[in-house]
Amino acid sequence: MGNILNKISEFFNKHEYIKLFLIVLVIGLISFQLRAQPADMGFTDNPQLKHMFADEHGRMYLVALDPYYYLRMTEDYYYKGHLGETLKEINGKLVPYDTCQYAPPGHPITSPVPVICLTTIAIYNIWHSFDSTVTLMNAAYWVPAVMGMLLGIPVFFIVRRTTLSNIGGIVGALAIISSPALLYKTSAGFADTPIFEVLPILFIVWFIMEAIHNQENLKKSLIFATLATLVMALAPRMWAGWWYGYDIVSGFLVLYLIYSYIIKNGYKKSVVEVGNIKNILSIIGIFTVGGALLISAIYGINSFINGALAPMGFTTIKAVSEASGWPNVYTTVSELATPSINDIINNSLGSTYLFVLGITGVILSFLSMRYKEMSIKFDAKYAILLTLWLFATFYASTKGVRFIGLMVPPLSIGVGIFAGQIINIIKRRNDDLTKWTLYPIIGISFLVALKIAAPKLLEILVPTTYVPIAAYGMLLTLAILVVYKIVDIISSNKEMQIKKVVSILLAITLVLPPLANAVPLNTVPTLNNGWLDSLNWIKTETPNNSVITSWWDNGHIYTWATRKMVTFDGGSQNSPRAYWVGRAFSTSNENLSIGILRMLATSGDEAFDENSVLMNKTNHSVAKTVKILNEILPLDRTEAYNVLTNKYGLTSREADEVLNATHPEHPNPDYLITYNRMTDIAPVWSMFGMWDFNLSPNTPDSQREKGYYQKLKGEGFLSNGSLIVKVPLQETNNYMVMNLIMVKNSTMASYDVTYNLKTKTLMSEKITGFHKIIVKDGNNIYENTFNENGTMSEIVRLEPVGNGQYYAYVWISSRNLEDSIYTKLHFLDGAGLKHIKLVKESIDPTNYGVQPGFKVYKVDYGNKYLN
Repeated sequence: MGNILNKISEFFNKHEYIKLFLIVLVIGLISFQLRAQPADMGFTDNPQLKHMFADEHGRMYLVALDPYYYLRMTEDYYYKGHLGETLKEINGKLVPYDTCQYAPPGHPITSPVPVICLTTIAIYNIWHSFDSTVTLMNAAYWVPAVMGMLLGIPVFFIVRRTTLSNIGGIVGALAIISSPALLYKTSAGFADTPIFEVLPILFIVWFIMEAIHNQENLKKSLIFATLATLVMALAPRMWAGWWYGYDIVSGFLVLYLIYSYIIKNGYKKSVVEVGNIKNILSIIGIFTVGGALLISAIYGINSFINGALAPMGFTTIKAVSEASGWPNVYTTVSELATPSINDIINNSLGSTYLFVLGITGVILSFLSMRYKEMSIKFDAKYAILLTLWLFATFYASTKGVRFIGLMVPPLSIGVGIFAGQIINIIKRRNDDLTKWTLYPIIGISFLVALKIAAPKLLEILVPTTYVPIAAYGMLLTLAILVVYKIVDIISSNKEMQIKKVVSILLAITLVLPPLANAVPLNTVPTLNNGWLDSLNWIKTETPNNSVITSWWDNGHIYTWATRKMVTFDGGSQNSPRAYWVGRAFSTSNENLSIGILRMLATSGDEAFDENSVLMNKTNHSVAKTVKILNEILPLDRTEAYNVLTNKYGLTSREADEVLNATHPEHPNPDYLITYNRMTDIAPVWSMFGMWDFNLSPNTPDSQREKGYYQKLKGEGFLSNGSLIVKVPLQETNNYMVMNLIMVKNSTMASYDVTYNLKTKTLMSEKITGFHKIIVKDGNNIYENTFNENGTMSEIVRLEPVGNGQYYAYVWISSRNLEDSIYTKLHFLDGAGLKHIKLVKESIDPTNYGVQPGFKVYKVDYGNKYLN
């Protein structure tokens, strides 16, 4: 038996590459398994709800919103051979043109085909070759999970190079693939750029580290430097923020050159590792200079220059631009919210202790135990890079929640280095201090970690079986490695057996908790068959020049599903249109609203862009331009002409140019969309719609006017010819405050009553404090003003449930939104509006609210505005 064990151990030791292949394979498969979990649609047990979020073959739709932009680009490229909906001649040259985004007029697409599109097509071609039911969306769904298999590979080899520890490399790799900041945004369905935000720099750093490690072997060093440069040249196709990898690595190479020059003659090589200055210069020449030339040659010199200057703009990403004068939507984007230190710590690696160990590991990378001739040697060649990388990405993470993921790679490497260095200490030291302090600490920590993760051990081993070959392949590969390690331990002497077992316990202690936190993973798509019902209607039943107007967040879904123009979306949200769309929904003036929609749908930004007549006439004052437009948009053309010429001094030609944009003779048809989540984000769109341009641009959002809706539930019933509605407003253990509404013969009365829950007695009754109450009962609208000083109003929508009973949807509205266009559209189905009519509605399962909750309205401009 001993002979067999020795032979197995010798085989793996002799064929190290097989062991490395199996390790890399199991890391990739674990990563895939974690990211494949959403495909099970574990967010619900309801088969009907699962059906709402899946295609006809039961495959889940893409998660989030931005993936639909890349899906549209992928479909355009696959079916048409170019990005965008068409080719348009610009400066005598046909260029790809996107007619849907920020339209009209849309925009040319100057960037090359993104890697995410090419990857989607590659997966589609392979999958579709044996399954004809597969769509490009199905293929796109798996892009992040497939590419996520590569995440841990560079980390493993970087840690292994730094510490000579396979176990440390595995710990680092598992840390990155289970990171909360990366797991969700790189899971199946999230077919967006996050996976490509970290992959390039991981491989670049790995290749640069290999180039530095092999600097005494010039040929080998230059090969790795060239590989890093090629990845760098590919990075702009992956993500617009490609420059951060270039800056970090180039900065490191310069610092390492200076460091090596300073210490070259000042320290003994036996104590401090000294770099080869000549070869470092060669690496700088290939990567820094060669990368700059290659990027400039492929994408244009402006692309490189803009990338080089990008860090300066990054620091002010959420600043309100005093130069433009328009509000900055980025201040309200959740993923750009400024995180707290706790947010950064908990979202990066999932726990404080791993965060601390990651930083500790980066510090420990200054000390090398790779050399046999002595225990410790100061070696900064990896540590400088890791430290610079960590500091740069930590700073980035303070600028927005979405950038926390950029810090995960150096932290994960740090955790792996920490584990590798501790394992090196275990291997090298035989003193009692190590045995009686370090060993017990690791043992106790292991038991704690095991207790935490025990309930999820089976889920960790088998997160999903959605892709059986991945699930069982991972288990088989893991089993082979476990058998090898058991054999390796058994075939070692007793002292080494203890050291190897302790090393494995340390690794398990570090990886079990984050893996336990990574299961189960459930994500819910935004797109659903309810929405698609209405969007397909827009696609097939509306004119080709139709424009969809809604708040920006779902814009990419609308353009993908309908191939129609959209006012603005997730790629163009930070624009003046945020004000105008917010204004169209938040105003109570229907003529102003349709004037805004008519202007945006037909002339886009022409009336208020930087070179417009009004901006030139007002000395580029956004506030004055907006004031004039708000004044003339509700008016007929003749009235607006008189205002422009008589009040504001425009010439006849200037007035006609403005009116051609605001009162076009042949406007594009416009379709408004409202959906239940718009109710929740009313404070956002109403703030932009109510924006006071006379306030300082730096006025905090918290000090600006905005509106809101608060969702409540109630009940209604018929009693003696009266309609009674009860709306609980507040409830404690002792009492309940309720709003009571009574409608009889079209007359409404309302009272706020306080009821003692313990004594079952009425404590107080008074006329309601709401400013206004609006009740919708079928086609009947009842409305009454009760308190002129009230700051809130109540909107009630009754849905019959049988036997004279009603379910009441209730919204407490801020007074400034009680009569808004949005209120009349979404809650009252357009009641009271003359020019905006409900034409299509469907189920909205994404958010609580009125059903059908996805509503499409046609804007009827009429002809009177041309008078």
